[in-house]
Amino acid sequence: MRFVFLQKDPIPNLATMCLSAVLKREGHGVEVLIDPAEKDIVRSTLDLEPDVVCFSATTGQHVWQLQVARALKRLGNPTILMGGPHPTFYPKVLEEEPSIDFICLGEGEDCVVELARALESGADPAPIPNLGWRDDDGQPVFNPMRGLEQEPDQWPFPDRSVYDRYEFVRKRRTVSVMAARGCPYKCTFCFNVTLQEMYRGKGKYVRTKSVDYMIAELKDILGRYPWVKQIGFADDIFIMNYRKWGKPFLERYAAEIGLPFSCLLRPDLVHKELIEDLKRANCKMIKIGLESGVEDLRVGVLKKGRLGNEGMRIAGRLIKEAGITLYTFNIVGIPGETVEMAFETADLNIEMGADHAWASICQPYPGTHLEDWSVEHGFLDADAAEKDFQYSYFIDTPLKIEHKDELCNFQKLLPLLVSYPRLRPLVKRAIRLPPNTGFELIFKAHYAMGLVKTGQIDWQDMVRLIPLTANYWTKDGTLDPGTM
Repeated sequence: MRFVFLQKDPIPNLATMCLSAVLKREGHGVEVLIDPAEKDIVRSTLDLEPDVVCFSATTGQHVWQLQVARALKRLGNPTILMGGPHPTFYPKVLEEEPSIDFICLGEGEDCVVELARALESGADPAPIPNLGWRDDDGQPVFNPMRGLEQEPDQWPFPDRSVYDRYEFVRKRRTVSVMAARGCPYKCTFCFNVTLQEMYRGKGKYVRTKSVDYMIAELKDILGRYPWVKQIGFADDIFIMNYRKWGKPFLERYAAEIGLPFSCLLRPDLVHKELIEDLKRANCKMIKIGLESGVEDLRVGVLKKGRLGNEGMRIAGRLIKEAGITLYTFNIVGIPGETVEMAFETADLNIEMGADHAWASICQPYPGTHLEDWSVEHGFLDADAAEKDFQYSYFIDTPLKIEHKDELCNFQKLLPLLVSYPRLRPLVKRAIRLPPNTGFELIFKAHYAMGLVKTGQIDWQDMVRLIPLTANYWTKDGTLDPGTM
C-alpha cells in the first residue's frame, strides 16, 4: 500500500519518520509532502495515488489539516488517518469531521501497521487497539489502548530518507534525534500527564533506547548525511537516569560521535557533575523550561516541579559557568498572572543568564489538566474548551484573564527584553498599546535571529528555509520553534 504523510511546516517530523520506518519494514510505500514546497498540495497528493493519507496533528495546525482532508475527499476520496496529540486528546474530531476515516490514539507504530494489514486484506479494523473508526451505522468507535512497547530497541531507526525529495531537509546541517520516549512529570499544561493516565497499567511510560542503539543510530545518520554538523536531542527531558544511562552515553558520544549538540533538561535535575560531563561531550546549548518567574504560578498552577527561584538561578549559573548556551521556555498569561508577575519572568531569565528566551501565550489545550483547572476556576468557558483551538500560542489565548492585551503584547516583547534589559522602560510603555502586527514581527524576527545566534540552525539552512516560511510572517503563522 502507498501511504502519504502531509505537513505544513518545512521541518522534518520525528513521528512521521518513526511511522515510515515501520511501514517500510512491512513492505509499504511511504512519501512525505510539505505544503509550502508544493504548488498545490492537494493535486500533488492525488498525483501520488495514495491508499492512505496521514496527518500528524497538533491542536491548532489541525485546522489546516482538516481543510486539506476535505479537499482530498472531494477530489479523490483516499482513506484519511489522523494521529498525534490532537485526536488523542480530542477524539471527538472523528465524530465531528466526516473527512477523517480513522484516528490513532497515543503511540502509532503498531496501530498503523495493523491498520495497513486490515485495509490491504479487507479485514475488520475492530480488533486494532488504539484505533478510532466508524461502524456500519457511521457511529464512532474507540478501541482500547494497547500496552506500551517496553523495548524501544526493537523499533527500526527513524526513516530520514522519507524527506530526501526535499533538498532543504536532506541538506540540513542540524538533525534532531530522540533517545527516550515519555516524561514522568505532571505539568498541567503538558499532554504527558494525560497520556500517562491513558496508559496506566499498560507498561512503563518512560522508555529509553540503549546506549548501543543510540550510538548506532547516530553513526547511521552521519554515514547517510555526512554534512551534518550538529545534533539536537529532542527528548522531553534528556538524561533522566544519569548514572545508569547518561554518564556511559556521554562518554561514548564524546569518543565516537563528537559533534556539538543541544538538549533539554529540567532545572531540578541539573547538577555540577552532569553539566561537566555534558560540556566534555561537546554540549553547546541546554534548553530549560523556566515557564514563570513567580513560584506560585510555576509550582502551584503549572505544577512544574518544586524548585524555587534560587534553585533556578543556581541551575542557570552552573550552565553558564560551563560556557554552555542557555535557552529558556517561558509562558505568559498563566491564569492569575498580572503584568507585574510577567516582568518577574523576564527578571528571572536575566538573573539565570539566559542567552535566548522563547515565550508563548498560555494555552489550555484539550485533554490537559490545565484545561480542567481553567474551567473549574472560571478562566475558561466550558464550550470554549471544546471549540477554541484556532488560537496560535504566539497570538492569543481563549483564557479569560485580566489585562489580556498587555500580557499578549508582553509575550512578544519578552525575548527582546531578556536580550536587552535596558529596554525595560520602553517595553513597559509599549505593552499598553493595542495589539498589533508590529509586535508580532518583532517577536518573530528576534526568534529567527535567535535560532542562528544559539546555533540551532546555520545560515545555509536558514537560506534554504526562508522561501518556505512565508506563512510564519503572517498572523496565522504556524512554524513551531520547539521543533527546530
